[in-house]
Amino acid sequence: MPDRQPEKQHPEQQPMRNPSARRPDILSSLDPRAKLVCAGFLGVLVWQAATPVLVCYALFVASLFAISHNINASHLPMLRSYLWFVILWAAIKLCIDAAGLTPAAQLLFPQHAAFADRIQLALPAAGVFALRLLILIGIGLLLTLSGSSRSLGLALSWFLRPVLGKRAWHMALSLSLMIHFLPLIQQTTAQVRHAIRLRNPACSKLRCWLLLPQATLRVMSQKTWTQTVAVAARGLDSPEAWKPQFPPQPFGWLACAVVLSIAAVPFWIDKI
Repeated sequence: MPDRQPEKQHPEQQPMRNPSARRPDILSSLDPRAKLVCAGFLGVLVWQAATPVLVCYALFVASLFAISHNINASHLPMLRSYLWFVILWAAIKLCIDAAGLTPAAQLLFPQHAAFADRIQLALPAAGVFALRLLILIGIGLLLTLSGSSRSLGLALSWFLRPVLGKRAWHMALSLSLMIHFLPLIQQTTAQVRHAIRLRNPACSKLRCWLLLPQATLRVMSQKTWTQTVAVAARGLDSPEAWKPQFPPQPFGWLACAVVLSIAAVPFWIDKI
């Protein structure tokens, strides 16, 4: 007797898959145009603010990371690379200031001060510079991870259309590709580094660092061609694909205006 085939269940009778318990993200639901305005405005404030105000901005960005559900453990390698980027540039600024290569450093340090004393005096400025970079990178991550690259490209096209006219879609496509490729480059670099360790465990660190950019560029050239074909297949290489049509979100714009007003308060208080 042949085995009885299992009966197909009706879609309504099939067991439901366990949906993710992830709550909807507030940042993802905001208008990308409003997020671009907020990111640009906050970036200017962060670069001009004093140290106490920077601490307030750092706490604000950290709170946004806490309520955002777009940052998870898979982003740790990317965050680690950004942290090393900040440390590198803070160290460069520390060395430049200690060497007295800037006019501000020449006025700050005594003429015959020892290099160790100059390092100690330049540490606060390097720390403030690192804090600025961390906040700016955090704002950029919140902007890119809370929305798709296409939505941000459409928002940029909406802003540039009165200036560039029909050519605004070139900038929108460029921004979308940049947002798409930045995490892809970091992911590819990590994969290439892991492959080098697996294929040649005895490879020295110097040899690994020499092979890493070559292999990464070769892999990225293949991915670039694949992405070019994907853009052309989806019709994203034409101005018709970048005509923004955003639904009205007055409450989202109002919330962004309130946030920007609150963010500007400590800055103006410090200036007064």
